[in-house]
Amino acid sequence: MVWVSNQSGTCLNVSITARSGGEAGVFPVEHALEVWGVNHWQRAANAAETAVIRLRGTSVTVNDVKGTDLLLVYDNAVIQVPYTNQIFF
Repeated sequence: MVWVSNQSGTCLNVSITARSGGEAGVFPVEHALEVWGVNHWQRAANAAETAVIRLRGTSVTVNDVKGTDLLLVYDNAVIQVPYTNQIFF
């Protein structure tokens, strides 16, 4: 699952290709409490998808998005956080 976290303070419009399944439309992601129905995109874990994020009249393309990635979107940056195994003590 790709999770899009909107930290920009305004509404984003996001699309993620659907080569591995899911819906490829453009969806708004408000700067609000994050919920499954808004922030989650169902994609295969190892697929290479492309995300397009539109914010205030500009757009950013993020390539090689995996189904387990977290995309953190700020006013001036997008950070792609890949899934890694967690180690606990």
